[in-house]
Amino acid sequence: MDLKQIWGFLSLGGPMSIPLLIASVFSVAVILEKAIFFLRYRDSSFRLIKKIELLVEQNDILTALNELKGEKGPNAKLLATALSHHSEDPARIREVLQAVGEDEIKKMEKHLPILDVIAMISPLLGLLGTVLGIITSFNILGAAAGIAGASQVSSGIAAALISTALGLIIAIPSAIFYSYFTNIVESKAHEMNLSMVDIMDVVGSRGENHVQKYS
Repeated sequence: MDLKQIWGFLSLGGPMSIPLLIASVFSVAVILEKAIFFLRYRDSSFRLIKKIELLVEQNDILTALNELKGEKGPNAKLLATALSHHSEDPARIREVLQAVGEDEIKKMEKHLPILDVIAMISPLLGLLGTVLGIITSFNILGAAAGIAGASQVSSGIAAALISTALGLIIAIPSAIFYSYFTNIVESKAHEMNLSMVDIMDVVGSRGENHVQKYS
């Protein structure tokens, strides 16, 4: 099926085919963007925290911060933030880590509402296109008579149902990927909450070593 045939098929869906086509473009763009984002957002929290903890036990904060510069992911940012504020009160460090964690969650959730909206409105746009197509078909039936009129109506209704099909074709994968990405965000948020405890232990151990060194 070439582009001309595809466009001919879409045009049968009536005026709602255009906003549905636009919605499909946005949906595909968001799905690809989030897939690439989460592929790049991976990090090994346990390995990374243990690696930094060894440096912190040696009071080599500068080397630890340099190691984190080449790392990607939320835990690397949390560790870098904690080490940058290591001399401050633990309550203040927790507050800063919480702010960084919330900012990371916002980055993960970016553009996801677009998928949610598309999954919700696409079937409605398709249904609206079908209703408009059926209205047009019955107007034809009122103006025509006999077998020819019935044939026109049946073909018109068949064409009108295309918009509903398009709406569902767009909405179903959008809803699936929205749910999938939302689950990833929730999982990452839970991992960050657990990592914050370990990170606070790392910073705390640094403080204890610092006290022992100068006591």
